[in-house]
Amino acid sequence: MFIYESKVRVRYVETDQMGVVHHSNYAQYYELARTECFEACSGMSYEAMEAEGVMLPILDLQSKFLKPALYNQVLTIKSIVSNLPTVRLKVDYEIYNEANELINVGNTTLVFVNKETRRPCAPPESFMKNVRKYFV
Repeated sequence: MFIYESKVRVRYVETDQMGVVHHSNYAQYYELARTECFEACSGMSYEAMEAEGVMLPILDLQSKFLKPALYNQVLTIKSIVSNLPTVRLKVDYEIYNEANELINVGNTTLVFVNKETRRPCAPPESFMKNVRKYFV
């Protein structure tokens, strides 16, 4: 298992008239956290993976809203990878407000895809060599 924490401050543009984060922004928060988690776990950037001919599009995204996130709050996003990636990579998310209250849970499932054929493929070995140590 690998867990990584990211921080993000809620910007005004992400809120509605009531100062509450619009639901559409949670996918962006997941993306930010997942990218940081991905690099911390594997030592590899998305850019480097794409240079090796592998892309990682989202197959599925789920999100459950427990409490509102508000303008100017600093949110903590926990990205949790519970299983060793195969052709698919599932990431769970927990988002906490500044009072450490759980305000959102979600998950994404991504698929490793060959850049040329756009068909599912195994993750690159350069990615897996660093990731395996967290799933022993």
